[in-house]
Amino acid sequence: MLGVLLSPLLLLSSAALAAEAAGPSAASDSALGTSAAKGLSPSVRQAIESSAVTAAVTASPIATFSKAQYATAGVALRNRQTGAIQISGVVGPVKRAYLYWAFLFGSAPPATQAVVLGPPGAARASATGSLIATGADTCWRSSGIAVYRADVTSLVSGNGLYSIALPRTASATNSGADPWTSLTLPAAEGAALVVVGAGTRNVAVFDKGIAGATFFGSTSYTLNVPGGVKTAPVLWDNIGADGQTGVSVGGRGFGVAKEKTYVNDVQIAGPGTDVTANGVTGSDWDGGVGSPLPQLWDVTGRTLPVAAAPVGKPSLAVRFVSVGQTYDCATPIANVIAY
Repeated sequence: MLGVLLSPLLLLSSAALAAEAAGPSAASDSALGTSAAKGLSPSVRQAIESSAVTAAVTASPIATFSKAQYATAGVALRNRQTGAIQISGVVGPVKRAYLYWAFLFGSAPPATQAVVLGPPGAARASATGSLIATGADTCWRSSGIAVYRADVTSLVSGNGLYSIALPRTASATNSGADPWTSLTLPAAEGAALVVVGAGTRNVAVFDKGIAGATFFGSTSYTLNVPGGVKTAPVLWDNIGADGQTGVSVGGRGFGVAKEKTYVNDVQIAGPGTDVTANGVTGSDWDGGVGSPLPQLWDVTGRTLPVAAAPVGKPSLAVRFVSVGQTYDCATPIANVIAY
């Protein structure tokens, strides 16, 4: 079981976080979102400089499905209130569909929040999500990050394009401005769909215990696999907030997308990955869904080497490790596996 590198800030209440927040402001620091950002609260700065090792987080799924498979996809939404998510690869009927979204807040986020979801050009409907987690600021001078989940099974029929509209309480602006030159809270991170359809495998969805667990450089957690791995290879998808490629206005710099991902001590992504076994893989935290701008949202999918998740394995120990002196401040949202 792996220990988790978590900030002492994660133990602070939302009220305490709000008291330290710098509040809405125009961005003036090209290093925002990283450990090199200026003007961060004392507790965030302390967390960056001396992360504490706490008890390991072990997560169990919020839902499991048999005779299933899944698809994930997302859209980056910083300085946007609308976007679209393209789902591919689902075989009907849809067993379950979850919508996740997250934003940085300046004042305490509501317990529930409604968004609008549906196919473009067709009648769309309101979907109400519940606040499933709050976490530490991701180095943007906010009070923290809020993560929501909504069951949207009734609104998702299968493959296709689904437009989403956030309220102003999740995204203060629809300007489309460069995040590193314009920051107003609340500031959206992104949204993602997890759609479970018919198939031949077991599927598990995880968010409890990992959503909102902001980390500063490195973290780890363990996913319990109900009944153990049934068939290999295991598919593993990661949804995460606030990944970026570098320190630069326009997000075009280099230097912070160096996170390495390990599952059961086998590297599966990031610099130095065994390309013979895994092909060429980038970081799971480079803001790829929103590349080149606004970045800050990731939905990545990996096929795990059998060495990392053999048949019978009861758990997946996930570890993200950053390389270098400057690194991302990022937040897990959800994981999905087919096993």
